[in-house]
Amino acid sequence: MRFALIAAFVVVLAIGSESASLVKREVPAEVEQLGKYIQDLFENLKTVEGPELADKAKVYIEQSRAQLQPMMEKLQEQLKPLATNIEEQIKPLAASMQAQIAPYTDMVQSQVEDMFKFMVDQTKAIMPTK
Repeated sequence: MRFALIAAFVVVLAIGSESASLVKREVPAEVEQLGKYIQDLFENLKTVEGPELADKAKVYIEQSRAQLQPMMEKLQEQLKPLATNIEEQIKPLAASMQAQIAPYTDMVQSQVEDMFKFMVDQTKAIMPTK
């Protein structure tokens, strides 16, 4: 679970840096701090082996959680408008794609139904009658 938290931080870091490049803003200090924490964690993990690895990672994550939580909340608030903007752009695109694909899916469904009906008819034809 703790490594899932680290993975979530990496994803948030990637999204934050991507959003910053999309709108041509400077990277927020929070994102830089998150990157530093993650980089420090990986450096610590490289130098430790065996059971010490789990213990050090646990201590580091517990210490960092208190510091990272406010930054994560602030970053989450900053990313909400970006997520809303992306969602607004994707909805019309998804609707358009669905409208374009609908005739093909209907055609495939019709062909599968016809094939199934044919198989049922053929099976009934070769079944012995009682």
